[in-house]
Amino acid sequence: MLSYLLALMVFGPLAGALALALWGGDPQRVPRAMALATTVAILVCAVVVAAGFDASHAGFQMDEQTNWNWLPQVGIRFHLGLDGISLWLVVLTALLSVTAVLVSWDAERERTREYYALLLALETGMLGVFTALDIVLFYIFFEFTLIPLFFLIGIWGGSERRLAARKFFIYTLAGSVLTLLGLLYIVVVFQQQNSRLTFSIPELIEAVQTAKLRFTEREQWWLFLALMAGFAIKVPLFPFHTWLPLAHVEAPTAGSVILAGVLLKIGTYGFLRFSLSLLPLAAHDFLWLVAVLAVIGIVYGALVSLAQDDIKKLIAYSSVSHLGFCMLGLFALNATGISGGLLQMVNHGLSTGALFALVGMLYSRYHTREIRSLGGLARQMPVLAFFFVLITLSSIGLPGLNGFIGEFLVLVGMFQVEKSYAIVASLGIILGAFYMLWLVQRILFGPLKEPHHDGPAVRDLNRIEIAALAPIAAACLWIGLYPNFFLSRMEPAVRQVAEGVNVPAVATRTAPLPRGDASPFLHAHLKTWQDSQVHRPALADASGSAGPAGSEPEASARVPLAIPDMHLPRGARGVVTTNQKRRRMTGNVSAVTGVYSSSLFIRREHSSEESASD
Repeated sequence: MLSYLLALMVFGPLAGALALALWGGDPQRVPRAMALATTVAILVCAVVVAAGFDASHAGFQMDEQTNWNWLPQVGIRFHLGLDGISLWLVVLTALLSVTAVLVSWDAERERTREYYALLLALETGMLGVFTALDIVLFYIFFEFTLIPLFFLIGIWGGSERRLAARKFFIYTLAGSVLTLLGLLYIVVVFQQQNSRLTFSIPELIEAVQTAKLRFTEREQWWLFLALMAGFAIKVPLFPFHTWLPLAHVEAPTAGSVILAGVLLKIGTYGFLRFSLSLLPLAAHDFLWLVAVLAVIGIVYGALVSLAQDDIKKLIAYSSVSHLGFCMLGLFALNATGISGGLLQMVNHGLSTGALFALVGMLYSRYHTREIRSLGGLARQMPVLAFFFVLITLSSIGLPGLNGFIGEFLVLVGMFQVEKSYAIVASLGIILGAFYMLWLVQRILFGPLKEPHHDGPAVRDLNRIEIAALAPIAAACLWIGLYPNFFLSRMEPAVRQVAEGVNVPAVATRTAPLPRGDASPFLHAHLKTWQDSQVHRPALADASGSAGPAGSEPEASARVPLAIPDMHLPRGARGVVTTNQKRRRMTGNVSAVTGVYSSSLFIRREHSSEESASD
């Protein structure tokens, strides 16, 4: 039942968009009512799916009934599913889609049927990206998201809307073409090595982890850069961010909410789902590059935000800074950092989406976003001031709100790899608190300052605007006060990614695996480790618990245990064969140190046991 509900959740908004396109009734009331009913229904479906999610299962769920042959001649399937990585991104998408409809309720009065139809179509594209388990299906949804947002910016945007729409479209499309080529190359190599064609994302990830899909080191480098071309622009990672401020400034309020809240997460999701899972060796080799760009983005975005007078542009540059934190956590390449980066993706979507909604509410009253033109508004609009202060504190990571735990986990995860990156990134937190609190002080407190405007006196938030913000505020409090509810559902999938990105990368580092049979070096030492399980009296299994004496672990638990998740002693990290300085900087563990040392220890122990028995 839940599997069919997943398909309904993905294509329900598209059905609503088609119904709106064919509707010939009231030009304003009916379209917005239909859009609200559709997005609320999808949110209910997302909550039901989240409630039925098995938090103890690391793999994909709810995918049995949505796995159909689409183009069987080339192995393309219509395959949807969820895991702990995509679960909360789906819920975030459904929640912010409701917010986008509500903030447009009175703001958009022209061509409302087309406007809400595009919003609903955009929701289908975003949900499809996070649930697609086939590469072709993923790429179709990935590209489909460009079309509705292009028209939303180009038709309902500001004075430079056409330039902003073109720049957004060309940037993202150009990068995604290289990403497609990289993904297709991965599929072709799998066919060459396994004599069959598949586009299944779970199958390709499993093939990498079980050495059925192997690349040389140089191949992984080029593939990583190809995937990075599309995903880094989508994030956007510095210096590929130049399209973002203009797109945010010119987009309608709902467009900014969706762009900041969800669409930017497609890039970070792509890195996590493909770059880390399919190219573990390259992820280690390019850790330093991504980390440096992320840290630059964190500090650069914060410094540029300090110089802004347009509220929307300030929040846009703050997104560059916050998403740098997400990338820094993902490329810590350990479970702590990845969990923090993933949670921070959700946190940024909530906080920044709400901030753009609040800016839109201010603009609808004063028709300006200039900070110097506003002041003391808390006297006029105390409810708006309450939400603005709460969301601002969430954005800067106040303990007790959602932003704190995400940033904390990111910094802890990166400290385990390279302290200098974490220390410099901490500067971004300080600068972020400075410019956000400065913004609040300037526009909400002090002497009352309002731009001249015609019409009735400015009123506080109405019920529809409160309804748009209240669920986001509640989510910020919930994550901040009870983060384990969210982290526990991420943990199995995150740990699986962390183990996968470390075991193959470390095991193949000294000699790239050729196509064909797996490395004899790797097989020899993994076999030594596996054989020793029969003789060791109690050995921890994949969850850390000891098994009965003489029991043999399951095959699925053997490889992840061969090299633990980066928990070797500090001394073990110092013996590196080549590129020693770079490897030590990025925190990688050498295969010679990790596998060979552990196998020698096991051999010594086993030999001592045999000699004792003799």
